[in-house]
Amino acid sequence: MTSETILTRLIEAVEVIAIIGKSDGPRTTWAAWPDPNMIRKVRRSRICSAQEIARAEEALTWFALIDDPDARRALQFEVMCKAGGGKFTQVCKNFGWERSTVLKRNRVVLKKLSEKLILGSISRQAA
Repeated sequence: MTSETILTRLIEAVEVIAIIGKSDGPRTTWAAWPDPNMIRKVRRSRICSAQEIARAEEALTWFALIDDPDARRALQFEVMCKAGGGKFTQVCKNFGWERSTVLKRNRVVLKKLSEKLILGSISRQAA
């Protein structure tokens, strides 16, 4: 699984969760995310299949594999913005981050995440 594939899956996961999420239920789905209200442009009339929901749930667990909480948060913001939750440039400005530096660091984080997922897949197959 490549870094780009992981990023695409994470963006899809945020979109699916935004579609199926309900404002009257528990917010545990969004507990690890910066601000669930960032997602505004999702087509709420769309219905997600069980397969899409399962893929989204799997992808969201990948964030737990990122050890550095600051790196995790920066990647979450990028993913949410790419899912339609705002402008990443503005998020970077609000936090005093250099956008190009954060994007480069996020690519390194995605590469490490890809390696962890591949190793996990290999070890599950060997078992």
